[in-house]
Formats: sequence, structure tokens, C-alpha cells
Amino acid sequence: MARLIRPTWAIRCVQSGCKTLFEVAQLEEGKQQEVVCPNCGEHYVYPINGEENEK
Repeated sequence: MARLIRPTWAIRCVQSGCKTLFEVAQLEEGKQQEVVCPNCGEHYVYPINGEENEK
């Protein structure tokens, strides 16, 4: 049996035909990472900065 040994977050793809929920590693404060949806290939950067949410 496999066991995940690091804290994780989940991201839901926002593409209308996909909506896949997938896990990503929790990053240190202030760091960002680009991930790709395993189902449709859409790229996301997480976590989203507060500045980006205000635009």
C-alpha cells in the first residue's frame, strides 16, 4: 500500500468539459508552482497570489 508522506492540496480544473480534481504538494510560504491537469492538460499556477485575485 502506498502512502503519501507530504501535505497536499487539491485543485479542481475549471475547464467546462473537465472539472477533474487532482492533488498537488503543499508549498512553502511565498513559493508558487505550475501544474498541469492530468486529464485535459490545462496549466495552472498555485497558490494564487492575492494580487492576482483582485484583477
